[in-house]
Amino acid sequence: MKKFAVVILNYNTFEDSVTCIDSIRKYTARDSYKIFIVDNASPDKSGDELKIKYENNEDVSVLISEKNLGFSGGNNIGIQAALNDGFEYIYLLNSDIILLNDAFSYMQDAFETSDDVAIVGPSIFSPEKKYVQYARKGISLATYLTSQRSFEILFPGLNEKLRYYKFSAEKDFSFDGMVSGCCFGMSANFIRKAQCLDDRIFMYYEEDILAYSLKNFSKKAMIAAKAKIVHNEGASTKKSSSDRLLFTRFYRWSSVLYVLKNYAKLTPFICKLISLQNIIVWCLLSLKSEKYREKIGTFIKENKKALK
Repeated sequence: MKKFAVVILNYNTFEDSVTCIDSIRKYTARDSYKIFIVDNASPDKSGDELKIKYENNEDVSVLISEKNLGFSGGNNIGIQAALNDGFEYIYLLNSDIILLNDAFSYMQDAFETSDDVAIVGPSIFSPEKKYVQYARKGISLATYLTSQRSFEILFPGLNEKLRYYKFSAEKDFSFDGMVSGCCFGMSANFIRKAQCLDDRIFMYYEEDILAYSLKNFSKKAMIAAKAKIVHNEGASTKKSSSDRLLFTRFYRWSSVLYVLKNYAKLTPFICKLISLQNIIVWCLLSLKSEKYREKIGTFIKENKKALK
């Protein structure tokens, strides 16, 4: 098995990052990998704590970003370090991932099944043991529209039918699209060709960008059924329910606009209509919430930036 790199993005998640690394060490041959922890300017200084904890460990390197660069920007620091060290496969893991078996061996085997496979993900389970991995197509105008609440009410289940593949969780599954972004591996050749990840968005819809990148280079994603992990979702964005909803809306609404314009290639007119809808809804929400009012100016700027 070829040596591979693991990139773990840390943001205020010291204990989760340590638990993730412990699970990797438990199941994975020590001489087969190197871990790059990227601290995304954690306010709680957990990056410094991780650097001290692993300073004498050859299998772990801690990289500190002076600025929170978001999902793509933060991971790109680790990806570049891994490429510089000559690794042919690079895995991106959220800090709240726990391996249940020798998942990397199974995913490495999946890469060997076909030259067409450039991204591999594992079987993913929630802490309640529910299977939560998905195989999803890149977002399009149709899947964007059918995800809106009015369409969901009028046509229940239509978005899921258009957006997601049905597959057996017991078998490897290769497809045109993208796996969950919480844990997946990429070949270095694909990374170099696709120049991913696109750090012009701060957060959300990274999987859709990768789905389009795979399509552009005639590559596929695969789910390695035997590779098993647990995802304790949301550890890195622990906020109150109202604050998290505001945070999610702010970045989801602007990021989807960017992806629809630059990857789904929607016309400027349609993108402007979506942006206008975003701003109108945000303004309506601000009538009841001071926090939304405080963010109106930056939200409008974020939408304008996405349209450039």
